[in-house]
Amino acid sequence: MAHFFIFGVAVGRKDEILNKVREIAAPLAAQEGLELIDVELGGPGGRQILRIFIDKSGGVSLDDCSSISRAVSAALDVEDPIQGAYDLEVSSPGLDRPLRTPEHFQKFAGKRVRVRTFGPLPECENRKTFVGILQGYDNETIVLDVDGRIFRVPHAQVSKANVDPVFE
Repeated sequence: MAHFFIFGVAVGRKDEILNKVREIAAPLAAQEGLELIDVELGGPGGRQILRIFIDKSGGVSLDDCSSISRAVSAALDVEDPIQGAYDLEVSSPGLDRPLRTPEHFQKFAGKRVRVRTFGPLPECENRKTFVGILQGYDNETIVLDVDGRIFRVPHAQVSKANVDPVFE
């Protein structure tokens, strides 16, 4: 079996780690009235960075980030899903917030988004990147209007999706 490494972590193992961190962080965030938006693991060189993005109606405060950082850090110390040293960062998702769940795609319908897939999609003109207006989410498919053309991108093929902020 081939292993691919990203920042020193095998890709399959990285997905396991991210899923475990989501399992730990989501209920802790919910207890504070926050939503866990996404979790990322990466970083330059040997030092890994675990990033946790949280949000709530009205925005996230520094106190929210500190509270979740302490709670998640304590839980990770017990569960210990990450081998080696890492830095924990907790922040709001920002203007280019990640879109990961069906609920995220439904919530941001009508907004400009950038969607990248793991590889070219034959059913979508072999495109890998789509920048356009999110029309919605239907039957595990992201529906996008890219310059007046509708594309249906299977959610399982999406490697990364973000709101693409427009500055006027």
